[in-house]
Amino acid sequence: MVPDMVQPLPRLPLGISDFAVLREEGMNYLYVDKTLRLLDLLNAGKYLFLARPRRFGKSLLCSTIKYLYEGRREIYAGLGIEPLWDWSKNNPVVHLSLATAESISVDALRESLLTMLANHARPYGIVLSGRLLPDDFAALLTGIHAQTGRRVVVIVDEYEKPVHDHITDLPMAKKMRDVLSSFYGSLKGCDAQLEKLFITGIGRMVRTSIFSELNQMKDVTLHPTAAEVCGYTEAELHRDFAPFISRLAQANAMTQEQAWLTLRNRYNGYWWGRGEKVYNPWAILNCMADSEFGSYWWASGTPGMLVDLAATLHRPDGDLEGVKATDLSLLFDITQPAAEPLLWQSGYLTVKAVSGQVYTLGFPNAEVREAWFSMMLGHFCGTNRSAGQTSAALMLDALRTGNRPQFEQALTALFATIPYDIQVNREAYYHSVFFAALQAAGGEIIAESHTDKGRTDAVIKTPKAIYVVEFKLGAAAEALAQIKARRYYEPYLTDPRPVILLAAGGFEDKTIQCLWEDVLRQDGK
Repeated sequence: MVPDMVQPLPRLPLGISDFAVLREEGMNYLYVDKTLRLLDLLNAGKYLFLARPRRFGKSLLCSTIKYLYEGRREIYAGLGIEPLWDWSKNNPVVHLSLATAESISVDALRESLLTMLANHARPYGIVLSGRLLPDDFAALLTGIHAQTGRRVVVIVDEYEKPVHDHITDLPMAKKMRDVLSSFYGSLKGCDAQLEKLFITGIGRMVRTSIFSELNQMKDVTLHPTAAEVCGYTEAELHRDFAPFISRLAQANAMTQEQAWLTLRNRYNGYWWGRGEKVYNPWAILNCMADSEFGSYWWASGTPGMLVDLAATLHRPDGDLEGVKATDLSLLFDITQPAAEPLLWQSGYLTVKAVSGQVYTLGFPNAEVREAWFSMMLGHFCGTNRSAGQTSAALMLDALRTGNRPQFEQALTALFATIPYDIQVNREAYYHSVFFAALQAAGGEIIAESHTDKGRTDAVIKTPKAIYVVEFKLGAAAEALAQIKARRYYEPYLTDPRPVILLAAGGFEDKTIQCLWEDVLRQDGK
């Protein structure tokens, strides 16, 4: 008897942002059908703006819209939108991606944009001046409309990238903003020639910035129609990735339930205040390809600036959970850079709760939390970042295995990686470095845990034990005495895991020492 043939898994579309390539017949690429959600989004208005962090599939979304308006029905066969779209008409499309725009200087940006417009004009035999961006953009749309008798669909991807390329050089960033403001402003007088305008990027800028002229744009970033159009929902993962989840569980010696829980904790959690939470698609595709719960999240640049800005939030140890914001405070203003919008648009923060006009922000998931604290640790360690990360991993491993000498050695090595000229002789500084290190390594750590008798510096939970931690610049014995006197450990005595007091001292004179004490419960355990 011949065994049944095993059905091959579909190909994962890693790095593919062209919808036609993804849907090419015979290529067997997995596609999570977002077209019904896209239809709702397109029906929300004529002039649409959507912001999402990098690696969220915005370029693929733009490509999907492009081919839809061009009437390429064959590549939508079997998808939700096919029977609902009017295929009897199509529109010319001007699709611009500023990811490829030269932004080394203002002149380079202008030349790059003029070239993009000329490339779109050439197939229609339209000759542009090649001198004035706003005039050429308007002339392109007018010419295409006159030749085809159809209104034009304009799609702009990564609309603000030239500004963000110079985010640490504000004078240059403002010059880039001014060029783009003039460029997009030319669309204001083209209503008769436009069928649809769809603009996307990573951030929402104040209306007095890039879109100062184009004030009819509808921002759907936090609108319910856009909630799940980028990213994967839990239901979509169950529907389309089931065989990959089985392979993932088997590769990691897990049950399928354990694999789902790990996936959810590590990669789910992005939320826009409406609809469902979504998984980062880049992380999911890489996880499924590797069958490994790795760190795939790709952060936008300017880590030093992000860490410096985050300091203005006055969050203990750089922990960003619970940051408050409003809709207006999530708009990025290049003239007054603020932490909340930059961290949000970079993907380090997402909406966790909404109460009236107030948004509560926090880390979307464990992968991003680790990425943030790894960046913080790198900021502390400078060129010794790799050594700092190794020390952090050794500390966490020591706590999980109960290897106390290893922990003390790794803690000493961690602080040895930090250049002497940036060390600050305050307990809070050493505590911050320690907290960032363990968070970067993936530890479950609670900073400044409050009890009815005060607050301890940290509580670390591992599968086998709970550690109550206190730091002192001076003697470790002083730290241990404080934990015991104030009984910081009491809230954890109901947990079946052993509770261990961990006191660290000697930071002031670089003679780091750790003292440990097991807490005995009334039952003697």
